[in-house]
Amino acid sequence: MRRAGAMVAGAAAYALALPPFDHACLAWVTLVPLLVVVRTTSPRRAFAWGALHGFATGWMVTWWLTQATARYFAAGILPAALAMSAAYAVVVAGTFGLFAAGAAVVLAPGGAAARRVITLPALWTATEVLRARVLGQPWALLGYTQHEHVGLIQVAAVTGVYGVSFLVALGNGAIAEAVACCRARRGRRAIFAALAAPVAIIAGVWLVGAAYALRGPDGGFAARPVAVVQTGVPPAFQWTRGYAEQQLLAHIRATEALPERGPALIVWPENALTLYLETEPVVAADLARLARRIGADVLFGAPRYAAGRTYNSAHLLTADGQDGGSYDKQRLVLFAEAPPLHAEDGKADESPRSFTAGTAPGVLQSFVPIGVSICHEILYPDLVNRSVRAGAALLVNISNDGWLDAGDGAARRQHFSMAVFRAIETRRFLVRAAATGVSGFISPAGELYATVPADTDGTSLGRVRRGDGLTPYVRWGDTWLLVPGGVLFAVLAHGRRRAPR
Repeated sequence: MRRAGAMVAGAAAYALALPPFDHACLAWVTLVPLLVVVRTTSPRRAFAWGALHGFATGWMVTWWLTQATARYFAAGILPAALAMSAAYAVVVAGTFGLFAAGAAVVLAPGGAAARRVITLPALWTATEVLRARVLGQPWALLGYTQHEHVGLIQVAAVTGVYGVSFLVALGNGAIAEAVACCRARRGRRAIFAALAAPVAIIAGVWLVGAAYALRGPDGGFAARPVAVVQTGVPPAFQWTRGYAEQQLLAHIRATEALPERGPALIVWPENALTLYLETEPVVAADLARLARRIGADVLFGAPRYAAGRTYNSAHLLTADGQDGGSYDKQRLVLFAEAPPLHAEDGKADESPRSFTAGTAPGVLQSFVPIGVSICHEILYPDLVNRSVRAGAALLVNISNDGWLDAGDGAARRQHFSMAVFRAIETRRFLVRAAATGVSGFISPAGELYATVPADTDGTSLGRVRRGDGLTPYVRWGDTWLLVPGGVLFAVLAHGRRRAPR
């Protein structure tokens, strides 16, 4: 029971380190109970303890997802809870269990302490890559807990968020090693030896990153103003003509209230328009006149229908009222946007629940080339990196997070915090417009400014600069993981050979 309680406590620390609580220091001890327990167990039992830790973590981090699932699919709370439990068992419990089983091998008696300290974070990072890249569920990785610590997270320009996860796991491993020294009464020298190298590595990365952040953003031209519009209109699970007109009118009124000679680009959120421009020429003409009247490009989310297929899209109108093109969402939400038995029926549905995934990078030409992503696509660095390699000088994310939670804002704040890393990884300003929040701006160093809180209506004006050049992470992506991956493979193979049958 004590061990089970320790697993739940570790899971609670993980959840409290993330928004809306943001006690980031707890992330540095969230794995310590698990590492202390698996130190004296077999890999098989360690897997079970890790699975318990992961299952509890899934529930505590995304407690809001069950009621969101129930509301979106008009299901009871019990079926939704069972469905989410199954998902946590596979995605979170499974990967935590693999980490714990591997940690049991690494921590087996006879191994060198220095090797253990480096191997454990490599093992954790490998399981995060499995969860994000193979299972396709990158929500709330360990590195995201540090989104407010600008100095530490600058390493993401080289390693992505996985590098920050590696550092946090390194700290957890060092603390667990120090706890083991205390329990074995090895003395202060052993405790110091366990902590010295990891602390030096983490502090060094933090100081270098802080120095870069203080330098300020680079830019290819003078800053230009961009506006985000957040009307706070709650999402409708069934689109109707009346809802579409309410949404459109709210966004037009908010846009017309912006200062004259103001922004070069105005960003409306995902689903700001729930009508098809292809079949609504009057609405299309009104929006073109709006763009000409305010003298700014307008980017907004709306469904698109073409060749018998429906897309969740972002449309751009230029300041002279011309069609600036569209981007079709590539990463659709399973079940919500992409049912398993998806079939095109050749008709444009007034309230579509089944979309076709786009294939082209989201680069549209505004006053600078903008890399567009829709909703949770901002969680996928490979997709964002692709748009930057295709020429994007500014990142724009449009979202409709209102259906995720019932007013506490936790899911929306978690979502926005993860967008911080895409700005750092690409060294681009990022503009985010969400229907019910959180909207705002992120600098290339990951600093938030000109934000609009959740569940409020209003606009915000922020100045951005063009981003040029490619960071190491944009150029090479996750290939740096081959280094810790090789070390991990060698250590685990050696541990397996010397382990008793």
